[in-house]
Amino acid sequence: MSEPGQPLFATVTICTYNRAYWLQETLDFITRQDYPAARWELVVVDNNSSDETKTVVERFAQAPKPPRYVFESLQGSSYARNRAIAEAAPSSDVIIFTDDDMLGGETWLRSIVEPFQRPGNERVGAVAGDVIPVFPEGLPAWLDKQWEPLAFRPDIGVLRPNQLPMTANLALRAPVLRQIGDFRTDLGRFGNKLTGGEDHELARRIWASGYTIWYSPPAGLRHQIPASRLTFRYAYRQAFDSARSRVIEKATSLNQPLGWLFSRLLSYSLQVVSCLLLSLGLLLLFQTGRSKRWITRAAKGAGYLTEIFCVIGHRLNGHRSAES
Repeated sequence: MSEPGQPLFATVTICTYNRAYWLQETLDFITRQDYPAARWELVVVDNNSSDETKTVVERFAQAPKPPRYVFESLQGSSYARNRAIAEAAPSSDVIIFTDDDMLGGETWLRSIVEPFQRPGNERVGAVAGDVIPVFPEGLPAWLDKQWEPLAFRPDIGVLRPNQLPMTANLALRAPVLRQIGDFRTDLGRFGNKLTGGEDHELARRIWASGYTIWYSPPAGLRHQIPASRLTFRYAYRQAFDSARSRVIEKATSLNQPLGWLFSRLLSYSLQVVSCLLLSLGLLLLFQTGRSKRWITRAAKGAGYLTEIFCVIGHRLNGHRSAES
C-alpha cells in the first residue's frame, strides 16, 4: 500500500472479448496517461477471444505503459473481471475497470483516482466516471435518446444509493473489494449473451458495507457504439437479456419474497400486451421507428416475465425438495 503523501498505486484493467479493432484505440489513450509511471500498471484480460486480441496487446510492448496480457478461458465478463482482480499487484490501492471500446484523454487516470485521496474520504469505496456514448458510424433516428451519458451530477461528489455506476469506467478501493468479495459469476455478459447486472450488484454491496460511491465528471470516457449495436435485433436482445439479469439480481441480492415475484407477473404481462398493441398501432400508421421502440419495450417485459417464472419454479422446487 502507498505511503502517506504518495500517489495511490492503481491497477487499470481492460476485459475484452473479440474486440481487437476497438481495443487498439482504447490502448492508444490508456497507455499514455500522465499518472506517475511507477505508481500504476495496466492489465488486459482476454476472455477467450478468437480474433487478434493478443497480437494487438503485443503491439504496445514499447508504449509508455506496456500492458500485461492475461488469458482467461472461463467465458463471462464476471470471470474476466475476477481474474483481473486476482492479477492486480499486491501493492494496489485501487483497481480500475474500463472497457475495450472507450476513448479518453491523458488525465483520465489521475481524475478517477484523485477523489480517493481527499482528506476525509477514507470511506469512499468506489469512484465512477461518466460514460458518454458516441456513434462513429452514425445513430439511427429510431434510437435517438436511447443511448445517453450517465450524467449523475455536474460536479465531483457522492452519488445517491440508487445511482449505480457501470464497470465501463469504475475505480474500486482494493481493500473494499477484498472485504465485499468478487463479481457474481451468475451475472454479467457471457460471450454474445447480452446479460448484465454484475456491476450494479457490486455497487449495492459497497453501499451495504458502509462505504460511499463518488462520481468524477473530469474522469469521463467516450463509449464507442458501433453500427452492429444499433440494429433492431441487437436492441431487442439487449432489452430481453438485461431484463432477465435484473430479476436475478433483485430476487437474490435484495431477497425478494415469492409474493413480490408473483405480484410482478401481472404488471409485466400487462406491459408486454400494451406495448405490443401500441407497436402494432404505430406500424399501421407507418411510424416504423416508434413501433420498433415499443417492441423493444415489450421485449424487456418478456425478459422480466421469463426470468420471474424461472426463479419462482426454482424456489418452489427447492421448497418441495426441502420438505421431502
